[in-house]
Amino acid sequence: MILSGLLSHVGYVRIRGSAQTEVTGITCDSREVKPGDMFVCMAGFGRDGHEFAGEAIERGASAVVMEEGNKEAERLEKKLSGKSEKKPVLVLAASTRKAFSPLAAAFYGYPLRSMVSVAVTGTKGKTTTAYMLRGILEEAGHKTGLIGTNGAFIGTRKFPLSHTTPEAHELQWILRKMKDSGCTHVVMEVSSQGIKMERVADLHFNCGIFTNLSPDHIGPGEHENFEDYLYQKSRLFLNCDTGVINQDDKWAGDMTVRASCRLVTYGISTGDYKAAEPVRYKDSRMLGCEYRLEGKASETVFLPLPGEYNIRNSLAAIAAASELGVPARTAAKALEKVQVPGRMEVVSGSGHLWVIVDYAHNESSMENLLGTLKEYEPRRLICVFGCGGNRSPIRRIGMGRAAGKWADISVVTADNSRYEPLADIISAIEEGIKESGGNYVVIPDRREAIGYAIRHGKLGDIIAIIGKGHEEYQETKGQRVPFSDRGEAKAALLIYK
Repeated sequence: MILSGLLSHVGYVRIRGSAQTEVTGITCDSREVKPGDMFVCMAGFGRDGHEFAGEAIERGASAVVMEEGNKEAERLEKKLSGKSEKKPVLVLAASTRKAFSPLAAAFYGYPLRSMVSVAVTGTKGKTTTAYMLRGILEEAGHKTGLIGTNGAFIGTRKFPLSHTTPEAHELQWILRKMKDSGCTHVVMEVSSQGIKMERVADLHFNCGIFTNLSPDHIGPGEHENFEDYLYQKSRLFLNCDTGVINQDDKWAGDMTVRASCRLVTYGISTGDYKAAEPVRYKDSRMLGCEYRLEGKASETVFLPLPGEYNIRNSLAAIAAASELGVPARTAAKALEKVQVPGRMEVVSGSGHLWVIVDYAHNESSMENLLGTLKEYEPRRLICVFGCGGNRSPIRRIGMGRAAGKWADISVVTADNSRYEPLADIISAIEEGIKESGGNYVVIPDRREAIGYAIRHGKLGDIIAIIGKGHEEYQETKGQRVPFSDRGEAKAALLIYK
């Protein structure tokens, strides 16, 4: 693609070199640069991409995008004014982050514009809601791509992603793949970081969903405070045709106060789409629930997932699908068979022992999960969990507090400790458990912890293994080793049950 075509819809300050230069790829990672690529310099939390402009040029970048006023940009501009064999085109922009998304979209031919798109944001429930909605759209006959925490999916093909909402060039690449594979619809999770870091800048969605909001991702390298967290999520509703809003959430008004789109609401007992007469369901295969959909649509809905929060997730999916023209009966049929990897996933269900894997990894999500499981009246509720390192220390205390409150026995273990000492993480968790007066044991090795819980499980117990959910690895000191809670639980069940 010719550079001038990429720049036609991007605000930039000036360009040094020929706008007729050919660009054969685009990236913000200097290690990925191939001859002819455009390299976009962006400041990160650790390093500034401007520092790697020289490396990108050595690798053959045909164009480099830098921020006006950056010292590295000033040095490169002076260098390019002299004699040099390698002279890429230099583009100076007011903000490279804001420029990157439209540049990537232009390079890949604006794939989102020719698909029906739904963006899901919120603290909890994004993945489950996205899976539910994809199932509904596919039941209606629409080939639908999915982008989120578990990766990107086109049919049965899975593409691993760097983030829940990937960087702009990765996002646009996968959207192009979806379009070329025949997808007519796409559902994607949009995180607060994805919005703040401008990964979806200038993207417009047919529908945006708000699930709920609670304090999370607040701390160094994330959001400086709750106000910023809320504000970033609310920006989604400046770029949608329709907003589907959880009216039960206390932050719904703040989330939509700046919204420029049409709004529809959902809730357990109030909203345009609501659930009447919810009942719990339990058998040897699943923990589920059933309710009567009322409001703008009417239908009986059965979910093979438990809990009031999953009822809300399903209402969000039904509401979005309905606003896109899918009948409620089709939605209900799809939801009867919905499965979400690592989200209230039943590994073993019987009258003897229930083992469930879930991704809950903060106090609020643990409260919801464990409180919901208690409603199914287990003999005992056993919780196996840890907490990720290099995250807010407040989170691990809160998780301990929630476990101490709801679980009959907590087995405290490792999660992804990353670069922090595991002992420090466990100590903070213990502080929270002691605060709420819970019973617990500490088994640092996660495999041993899962085995301990299953070995001691008794008739009628529910064992919840939480924190990692769908993840297939465990991260320590920069190294990821294969590890699956689901796989470890199945292995322990074979040995002990």
